[in-house]
Amino acid sequence: MEKNNRVGYTRPYSFNLSLAMKLTTILLILSIFTVQANSYSQKTKLTLNLERVPMQKVFEEIESLTDFKFLYDNKKIDAEKLVSVKVKHRTISEILDNLFKDTSIYYLVRHKQIVLKIHPTAIPAKSKEESVIIEELKLPQNIVKGTITDDKGQPLPGANIVEKGTTNGVTADFNGSFSITLTEESPILIISYIGFSTQEIAVDGQTELYISLKEDSASLDEVVVIGYGTQSKRNVTGSISKVDMETTENLPITNITQSVRGRVAGVQFTDNGRPGQNGTMLIRGPLSLSGDNSPLIILDGIFFNGSMADVNPNDIESLEILKDASATAIYGSRAANGVILITSKKGITDKPTIRINHFSGISEWSKKVQLLTPERYIQKTLDARTQFGREGDPDKITEYLTFSEAENYRNGVITDPWDEISQFSNINSVDLNLSGKTDLTNYFLSFAAINEKGLILNDNQKRISARVNIENKVTDWLTIGTNATFVKRDLSGNPADPDTAYHASPFGTWYHENGEPKMQGYVDEDNLFSNAVWTATKTENEEIYHNLFANFYGIIDIPFIKGLKYRFNYSPNYRWQHNYNFVPINTNIDSNTSSARKFNRQDFDWVVENILTYNKQINENHGFDITLLYGRNHFGWESTTAKAVQLSMDFSGWNNLAVGNVLTNESSASATDGISSMVRLNYRLKNKYLLTLTARRDASSVFAANNKYSTFPSGAFAWIVSDEPFMKNISFVDNVKFRVSHGSVGNQAINPYQSLTMVSSSPLYVFGNSGSSSIGSIPNNLGNPDLKWETTYSSNIGMDFELFKGRLSGAIEYYDMKTEDLLVRRSLPFASGYRSVLANLGATTNKGVEVTLNTQNVKNTNFEWNSNLVFSTNKNRIEHLYRSDVDGDGKEDDDIGNGWLIGQPINIAYDFVFDGIYQEGEELPPGHQPGYAKFKDLNGDGSVDPANDRTVLGQTGEPKVRLGIGNTFRYKNISLSFFVNSMLGWLSEFPGYRPAYRFGTLRPWNFFDSQWWTPENRSNERPSFTYDNPLGHEFHESRDFVRLQDVSLSYDFESNTLKKSGIQNLRLYLSGRNLITLTKWPGTDPETGGLHNEFPVPRTVSVGFNIEF
Repeated sequence: MEKNNRVGYTRPYSFNLSLAMKLTTILLILSIFTVQANSYSQKTKLTLNLERVPMQKVFEEIESLTDFKFLYDNKKIDAEKLVSVKVKHRTISEILDNLFKDTSIYYLVRHKQIVLKIHPTAIPAKSKEESVIIEELKLPQNIVKGTITDDKGQPLPGANIVEKGTTNGVTADFNGSFSITLTEESPILIISYIGFSTQEIAVDGQTELYISLKEDSASLDEVVVIGYGTQSKRNVTGSISKVDMETTENLPITNITQSVRGRVAGVQFTDNGRPGQNGTMLIRGPLSLSGDNSPLIILDGIFFNGSMADVNPNDIESLEILKDASATAIYGSRAANGVILITSKKGITDKPTIRINHFSGISEWSKKVQLLTPERYIQKTLDARTQFGREGDPDKITEYLTFSEAENYRNGVITDPWDEISQFSNINSVDLNLSGKTDLTNYFLSFAAINEKGLILNDNQKRISARVNIENKVTDWLTIGTNATFVKRDLSGNPADPDTAYHASPFGTWYHENGEPKMQGYVDEDNLFSNAVWTATKTENEEIYHNLFANFYGIIDIPFIKGLKYRFNYSPNYRWQHNYNFVPINTNIDSNTSSARKFNRQDFDWVVENILTYNKQINENHGFDITLLYGRNHFGWESTTAKAVQLSMDFSGWNNLAVGNVLTNESSASATDGISSMVRLNYRLKNKYLLTLTARRDASSVFAANNKYSTFPSGAFAWIVSDEPFMKNISFVDNVKFRVSHGSVGNQAINPYQSLTMVSSSPLYVFGNSGSSSIGSIPNNLGNPDLKWETTYSSNIGMDFELFKGRLSGAIEYYDMKTEDLLVRRSLPFASGYRSVLANLGATTNKGVEVTLNTQNVKNTNFEWNSNLVFSTNKNRIEHLYRSDVDGDGKEDDDIGNGWLIGQPINIAYDFVFDGIYQEGEELPPGHQPGYAKFKDLNGDGSVDPANDRTVLGQTGEPKVRLGIGNTFRYKNISLSFFVNSMLGWLSEFPGYRPAYRFGTLRPWNFFDSQWWTPENRSNERPSFTYDNPLGHEFHESRDFVRLQDVSLSYDFESNTLKKSGIQNLRLYLSGRNLITLTKWPGTDPETGGLHNEFPVPRTVSVGFNIEF
């Protein structure tokens, strides 16, 4: 069909969809097909230079430069009429209005279609040869001069003037004056100066400019998410940290929580680096002894119970962390451990924008645990035999090795177990999103895919995700929308086990002669450990997780009452997963070890919320806003497991369990329901005295009938002292705000039904001497009808500040938190018939200081250097436990069995104090010999025993100090950033230091090479092989580290260079993670506490690009 014969319209296609899909489709239609093209036509500006061309050529040119298409009847519209169009930066509406002036043609704009029609009363048309000249092109002035001052008229020497879209820029002189030669047709100048708001000035033919910059209070005026709404950072009274997502956009991040690692004061995120794993997060230290210490996750305003690995980092606009009671109290019973607020992206530009983010990277082991080399393995064998009184002649080593080891030794066959279980590790990620907005509709659509291969054989992840965020203004008073995401994570495959590989002899045999891996062991004569490669390559596994999360909402601006809004949220979350495992029949062995297993689980959660907000500025001095909430929530799941062992045939894998000789199955289910109500008042006096009062009342089915409801109040006050008259003469102070808060929050992190006595099926029971067997039920725990929430009372004092025209900014916090009614499983006497009961008892405290500093070190036209520092320290302490004093010493008893000591942190190393190794010639305690470990006699009674000579060696669960330092350098279009993460003042036990199970040193096992004592090598750190650890102690090592965690180098192409290809922005980058780690920790990683036999942490280098159309 020819271009000028465009007549008629296409009818929309009709779909037969489920109710949920229909709703999503309707919202998509509202966002995409109700786009206000009129608005677009009025804002999109074009430059045309066409002389004596058919009118049709003008239409074609507009179509090539925009998304519009022209529709008209060529029998009525004379498209061959010759016209001349010379315009510069004019809207489509302006071009068409002039083009059709004095003609009978008029136009309508419908969904990016421009429909041409004829007036009923025709105006005589001009001849075809007559040209229409709309506007002559005008060239811009090349040189612009100007002066830059502050709002008081004082010059700003060194202010930066840059022509937008280019690197063309100058710096103002001592008098604030400048002169710049422009290169663009329609130039815009960007004026910036440290401590002042940046301005964009359109030249519009001017040759001399006088520009006044206003002081910048951007950091305090920044909008942050506070839960059930947003607020200017200036008006925030609680402790809230906002993560700058731009700092990590050039890094190979696959989990949103990796953006937090080391970058937020008071927050400890531990990431083991494995594909698809979630990591752990701790905010302001551990509070509970046996309850969950994980923070509450809120995604787009709704409780999120899925894995953080389900969230695509490229979909996220902002991430806020709520720390104190004033900020977290709005979430009541689930907020004791802090709250993480995640907000996904929306459209920000009128014209649809397409973005593509892609990176590819390769990884290697950041550290390999040092096992015995073949030479050291031989020496171990000789020394162990000698120490146990056996012959240890190096010339007879083949007699001491097993037969298969000796064969490999003679043939020079050596196997490195770490190399054997490794694979080529790489990651590929691509993210595509489309976003935009109009006067009525806002939309963000995305699709992302990740393919990640870990360091260990068969440790992989494939993830795909899609997101649809749509909001449509139906009327002036009604807005509807949805935020929906779907994620599929495929973790299929059984990875090789580093623990079994750890014990493999360097002279072991991993494979049969036919090339298949052995199933059991590496040495035929000693098969204690299974073959790590066999599990990874011969077994089958399918482990897949799905997550469909959505929030459908409506917002009503109540007519006739300005500032009053009602919002309704309905958020369903459906998650389903399965884990299928298959072990085939092994033809290389006689026994049948085959098995198949299928596990399926479904979760369905929903949240319904009614939120009423009212915002009122009474007069110049008084303003307030109030938020009311009433909602319900439900969390439930069910699972089924079926297993078959000793399969008679294995060709059907897990799909025919009936062929197993032994079949077992089990099922389980759980449900939790809750009710919530909340009120929050924010009051502003003269915009510098700020008050927040919050109360939330929650009910949860997990607690006993006597304590299902609880109320959590909080209050906070803030004073913007920099607005006081007495501060105006202190020139270096820009903004200073003091904050103080106190309140309570709860922790319901226990499983359902824990307050009830639960029953389980018993083994078969025979009634009488010859009766038939029966299955019965027996109670397996003692219920507690008084079980209730843990409650944390939190006080916080903080200061936010900006100094020296914004060059120095940050925050300082001090907090004091006390958690009471701890949920603890307490032991019971055997006579009770039960082992333990879950009860509320004990208390813990956390006190700490947090410091965040941001500096602008250098900023001029071509070069910029910014730094940031985060520092935090937390002191955790158990205040009391059972209130018992069994020994009558006047002090509350410790719980030594659980390692809980009054006055000490929850997680500690309580052990003997290592004092070296007994050497030959020293006086030895009874039962000891040279080469045994020596410990300090703390009470000086001449002997070392567990009751009197153990003490606290240090804390293990968290460091005493967390420190992070980042720097960003920019030179023209090149940026370089790096971040150093450090944790100091903690330790952990390291089992790799132990002797290898005493007589295990005589077996064909490998282990960590930590040296050992011999009469020739008198180590004072590690004992001999004969040491049998009579005191049952552990060896400990510091986990202190300093790590170059992130490095990124990027280049941004100039926009005027990209315009010719239709690209708006393009960035290329090179980045690295975990590049250098300084530590004494001998395991795989000090941050995760990875031991000698665990998964390694990757060192990753990646390249990528961000492109925007």
